[in-house]
Amino acid sequence: MTDRASSSATSAAPAGLLPRLVRLQRTDPPRDWSWLGPEARASLGTVIPLTGGEQMPAILARANVQAWAVEVAGQWQGVYLCADNVQHRVTRVAWAALPGAAGLALLERSFAQLTDQLLSGGSEKVTVQLLASACRRLWPLLRRNTRFFLEGRLRQQWQPGLQRYEDLFILSALAQADMRPQRGSLWLSEPARASGQRFFGRWAALPPSAPLAESTARGSTLIDTPPYQLRTLGAKDVNDRLVEFLNAPELAASMNLPRFRFTLASARALLASFDRHLHQFIGIFRQETAELIGFYTVSVNEAARHAHLALGIHPAQAAASHTMVDTITPLTDSYFQRFAIEKITGNVLVSNRRMLLTLAHNYTFLLEAVLRQECVVGGSRQDVVVFSTFRDRSLRPQRGSFSPGREQE
Repeated sequence: MTDRASSSATSAAPAGLLPRLVRLQRTDPPRDWSWLGPEARASLGTVIPLTGGEQMPAILARANVQAWAVEVAGQWQGVYLCADNVQHRVTRVAWAALPGAAGLALLERSFAQLTDQLLSGGSEKVTVQLLASACRRLWPLLRRNTRFFLEGRLRQQWQPGLQRYEDLFILSALAQADMRPQRGSLWLSEPARASGQRFFGRWAALPPSAPLAESTARGSTLIDTPPYQLRTLGAKDVNDRLVEFLNAPELAASMNLPRFRFTLASARALLASFDRHLHQFIGIFRQETAELIGFYTVSVNEAARHAHLALGIHPAQAAASHTMVDTITPLTDSYFQRFAIEKITGNVLVSNRRMLLTLAHNYTFLLEAVLRQECVVGGSRQDVVVFSTFRDRSLRPQRGSFSPGREQE
């Protein structure tokens, strides 16, 4: 039997016929996904990392994934891939049109319908990450927007399938009716819209400014940066002090961790889950006393040339801000030198005021996005702030600023 996707891969939607959304079930027979070219894989990869069409059957079998085909006259014209975060009730959506399909017209007819389906089906937020190269093509659609608002711009995201860096714009819709922009706007408020700022400009093509070179050293971390030492920890390093730290309510609240009572055994199991290489649990110690006062977790994705970082400081440390300012740049620079990455990102809950106030002294991390109502914390929704730093120092902000200074909007 000829598969509908492959048979319509080179045909545009017949004129005068309206597209129809069709939910693909996990029990549907396997389909031919060979039509997914590099651009389509890059688009769908903003939801789930995708290197080839052969991965799609396994991806669609996941419990938190759903796919919707857009059909015209019974033939596939494109597909939406949706991934649900069940804990926070947020759904990420990506779109890929078959070669030759009328992509913009299909989106105009189907995307609002899909958004309503997802929000009425239990999701409280729908998010789309748009490749910067696609924004101008989609601008006619965005001009009629009444639901989505712009949350931020992720700079210099490596796209493995395209073999290039590209910015990603984050657009989201919330179930709350009062969190919607005016028609044709990407802003939530009139003052922001009236400010005249634009998000679709290009950065000036400036040469890199003293990028950090890579070294051949890999593996565990050991950094002496007086008065602190940063050191990768393993299961054997777990003691009562670390268990007490992990059980602190303030830590769980600031990092949005699940309520869990750690013991020596479970804390050792936690640290054993880190491989001491691409995924590290790094203790922050006072050099003079060897006292553990905090930790970083860092996870590296070398295929995406990216790493994600989280920081926890012991609640009893009054000078937590000094600890972060004094240690985070040596740590991130060490990672840039040891691993094939170009960017490191950290997410901070907006309620974590101790961390956000510290970033006023920042000269390493750039503010990229404020994700509205991204997490469920204590039964209510809370914003998340996204910060990133880069190997290329010219992309970093001036001290105390969250703007790189070279952006031209």
